[in-house]
Amino acid sequence: MGEVNKHVGTHGRVDSVDHRLLFLAVPTPVLVLDTHLVIVEANDAYLDSTMRSREELVGRPVFDAFPDNPDDPAASGVRMWGASLRRVLSGRVTDVMAIQKYDIPRPEGGFDTRYWAPANAPVFGADGELRWILHRTEDVTAFMQARGDSSALDELTAELRTRTEQMAAEVFARRELQEQNETLHALLDSLDTAVVGCDAAGLPVLFNEGARRLFGDLLDGVTIDQWAQRRSLFHPDGRRMHGEDLPLARALRGERIRDVEVVVRAPAAPRRYFRANGRPVSGHPGLAAVVALHEVTLHRRAARYKECELEISRLTSKPNPPQEILARIVEVIGSRAGWTAAELWTVDDVARVLRRASCWAEPGYGRPYQLPDPLLYGQDIPGRAWQNAAPVWVANLHADWGPLRAALATPVPSGSAILAVLVCYSDTAEAPDDTRTAIMTGIGAHIGEFLARRRAERLAAELEQSRDEYIALVGHELRTPLTSVQAYTEVMLDDPDTSEEQRSMLEVMRRHTDALNGIVMKLLDVSGMRSGHIDLDARPMDLATVVHAAVDAARTASTVPVAIEANTPPTAPLHGDPARLRQVVDELLANALTRASPGSTVGINLRCDPHTLTLAVSNTGNRIPADERGRLFDMFFRNDAARHGGIPGTGLGLTIARTIVEQHGGTIAVSEPDEAATTFTVRLPTAPGNRPAAT
Repeated sequence: MGEVNKHVGTHGRVDSVDHRLLFLAVPTPVLVLDTHLVIVEANDAYLDSTMRSREELVGRPVFDAFPDNPDDPAASGVRMWGASLRRVLSGRVTDVMAIQKYDIPRPEGGFDTRYWAPANAPVFGADGELRWILHRTEDVTAFMQARGDSSALDELTAELRTRTEQMAAEVFARRELQEQNETLHALLDSLDTAVVGCDAAGLPVLFNEGARRLFGDLLDGVTIDQWAQRRSLFHPDGRRMHGEDLPLARALRGERIRDVEVVVRAPAAPRRYFRANGRPVSGHPGLAAVVALHEVTLHRRAARYKECELEISRLTSKPNPPQEILARIVEVIGSRAGWTAAELWTVDDVARVLRRASCWAEPGYGRPYQLPDPLLYGQDIPGRAWQNAAPVWVANLHADWGPLRAALATPVPSGSAILAVLVCYSDTAEAPDDTRTAIMTGIGAHIGEFLARRRAERLAAELEQSRDEYIALVGHELRTPLTSVQAYTEVMLDDPDTSEEQRSMLEVMRRHTDALNGIVMKLLDVSGMRSGHIDLDARPMDLATVVHAAVDAARTASTVPVAIEANTPPTAPLHGDPARLRQVVDELLANALTRASPGSTVGINLRCDPHTLTLAVSNTGNRIPADERGRLFDMFFRNDAARHGGIPGTGLGLTIARTIVEQHGGTIAVSEPDEAATTFTVRLPTAPGNRPAAT
């Protein structure tokens, strides 16, 4: 009788109603038989009607308990009842019997005359097999004795058939509804979404298999206001959820829930993210609110990794010190990619060891300092990733790691070299995950690009500084002996006893020492300008006057058949250093005259507006190759034509010109290679202002 006394709902809930008590209290007499026609249960109304106790009936064959009256030769109760029961067993259908005279044994002996209106119905188990026969009867003795004629029997039988047909229709309708409910619950159970509904008191009354897997025993009579105390449920920002925060509780209060994120942290399991939608329910007795929770762990993880990569890109573009940026990158990887702790180990190229550069842990966790510092090649988790040049998963850390349970070490490469190792830790046991491995490998490559770029920038800065120091050293070391040579040359030239042949040689010496001294001065100029040690003597001046003076000097000194044509306004006032700007004009004119075709014209044009002066020096002739344009202003750069054509020069003139222009707050540029003329254009501000540092 366990199946009768206790019913398990089709959606997994054990009903709180005791069905055995309901059966015993049914006012209509009911007897339960098994398929062997043995009595297995009787309700209280049946025991009262038959004047028997449960102990007298349960376990006995039905016709042993209720034989025919031996004193009535016409008794047919056993035969008629037996025939009805066999029809139920063979046809598996309900059988309604006519009114039967069936005498009942008295407890004190003898038989009591009784008339009954019986019906027998099959009861099937969950497997569809016939398990029991339900015998329902009504005592109509008083009715039959009061009517006393055969028409009463026919009338009562007809009424009984009508009532039985009504009951059968109701049973059919209920069975159809049950089948629909079973179909609905089967559909809900097939979803990967957890569905939970509760009544007005907050007790769960509707749920599917997805909800059972997620909430477990919370669905067995635990009100939703207690769920947050018995499960680790969190908001996306890490705050713990309270009972009133739960989506189902909010829906029960009348809210419509849309895309509310819930984080589930089960012990020793990875965090799971769910998106909840729900609403209150009206018009359905016993169901007050329902909510559906769809797992979005994979989508959430992918989005967090994307956010992590974008933040790393933003950080690596900053000019902050590398150590500061690396510390922030480690924190971003840990917090946004869902790790409990993270640390970065950098490779010491000299000692060939790993040194801890930065470390981070989620609030409430200690930083993972269990590993010694430094680590050797191949030692522990970071050392193995360095040695293998590939990610290393450790799914189960030993107890020394405290709450940390798993780790992933990712090498940080630059080409074939490993620059660092990034190690991320989780507080739950993790299975190696190809997706996470690939994402962390990409992040490691991004960090490697940053480290390689910063290393290159540092080396370039050191090289630049060394070059500047070398230029300054050479300039100063050459200047002292040159000054002596020039002074003694002048003394010897002034000596009247110097012969003409000696004087001719001394003139050559003076000419070459003057040229060498010019180079030394240019070197010192470049060194000083690059280091910011030369100040401009800036004052109000007229650039037009400077341009015309430079043009006159160039015409006088030029030995090539090239004309110079100047086009300037009457005045071009600005705030600048006349001597330094004259150097710029001289250099641009000399460069143009050197490249100009014989018989052509070099043009120098000066234009003014309220804020800017624009100086353009143009020539036609040999064009500048496209691959040389980017190097024209580099120190010591001379193209192939100058080097192999015997054109004098040091490769410092344009460098000095650019530095002077930039110290005045201006710019200098050269025209594109496909233009008819080569033009150098200088733009200068007319008003004084903040001067940028020399570049």
